[in-house]
Amino acid sequence: MHLNWRKSHFVVTSMLAGMSSAPAWALGPAFSGLFARAETAETVYSNPAGMSRLEGIHKSGSLLIAQDLSRFEVDEKRTTTDGGDPRDPQTAFIPAGYYTRQLNDAWTAGVSVNVPTGFGTFSGPSWAGRYYADAFTLVYVSVAPAVSYQLTDQLSVALGGQLMYAGSEIKTRINNDILEPGAPDGRLRAEADGFGYSLSLSALYAFSPDTRVGFSFRSQTDIDMEADIDVRNSVLPDEVIKAVQGETVDIADNVPMILGAGLFHRFDNDWQLTADVLWIEFSQFGVTQVHLEGENINVPQPDYDDFFTYTASLSWPIRPGLRAAVGALYLEKPMEDDARTFGIDLDETWGVGFGVEIERGNGSTLDVNLNILDTGKAPIDTGDSLFKGRVAGEADDHYTIVLETAFHWR
Repeated sequence: MHLNWRKSHFVVTSMLAGMSSAPAWALGPAFSGLFARAETAETVYSNPAGMSRLEGIHKSGSLLIAQDLSRFEVDEKRTTTDGGDPRDPQTAFIPAGYYTRQLNDAWTAGVSVNVPTGFGTFSGPSWAGRYYADAFTLVYVSVAPAVSYQLTDQLSVALGGQLMYAGSEIKTRINNDILEPGAPDGRLRAEADGFGYSLSLSALYAFSPDTRVGFSFRSQTDIDMEADIDVRNSVLPDEVIKAVQGETVDIADNVPMILGAGLFHRFDNDWQLTADVLWIEFSQFGVTQVHLEGENINVPQPDYDDFFTYTASLSWPIRPGLRAAVGALYLEKPMEDDARTFGIDLDETWGVGFGVEIERGNGSTLDVNLNILDTGKAPIDTGDSLFKGRVAGEADDHYTIVLETAFHWR
């Protein structure tokens, strides 16, 4: 369930970076159809007001499979530690489920269980950047109930909540050679988890049966996590190691506030257009790193930027029961180059997607989307450090392939 690849945007979005992520919400290729399409149960998470369009009971189950093709290449001319490039990224598998039930003519309720965003790197214990990041994981699991109310024939509104679990593990190597030449590396591990909650408000307005706009707001989720520190094989004195392991390290993991708006339009020939914009207050994202600098724990504070993500799609009928679609995505740069780390190394992202929608019996449908993301070179230069050295480089073949499948039934 974890994102075991580098630079993956559940924006995506992002979230998509820390996007709360678009794959947890999207219905179309390139993570499109977020806020106004509102035709399947996924709307309970992206825009709960859209539930008012769904009669009876609707259910959806989805699986996202992502493979990052990028490879971080260490610049040997600027890097001062040995070990070379990190391990190759792994494949990620992310499931999700959605459920809505019409209570009466005015009220509809629903719930979603998904992984709205996350990050992961498994670079290995011997690469050049091992003193910055051996392995880093940050996973979120969300349970989000919501209710919608049909105010008028054209306008529906909704209130939702979200209970989120966050779990993080950070592993770095300790450079014992600085204090005791020839000594093998030690290891530091920091583990933390916690719960938080957020609220959402949303609306859907239909100008006609074929044209509607949607708006969605989700508040910041504050998850305060106290990390447990474990140090192994260090050459520091025992009393120093005990003091380090007894130190309290608070990791304030704030999942940022999100604002979104979208348009859906069906033309007379049954071609359909969607357009969405998503703003993420990423400057409030509270993920940190944990390093051992000599005899002290160092917890550097992140410096990220707020950003927008834009998606659009166009779909058309091929024959009865079968539709095709294309989509495009653009995600602004969420951080400056000097703020990028080996744990969270997002860059400006472009994407395209291709999909099909297959109608089956009893009102069920199957969506399959193939997305290709250009996640950018994401250059990193740590600068000089006595205990960790300097590591510099950038990503090569910086593309991610994402296959989405979703089954909808009533």
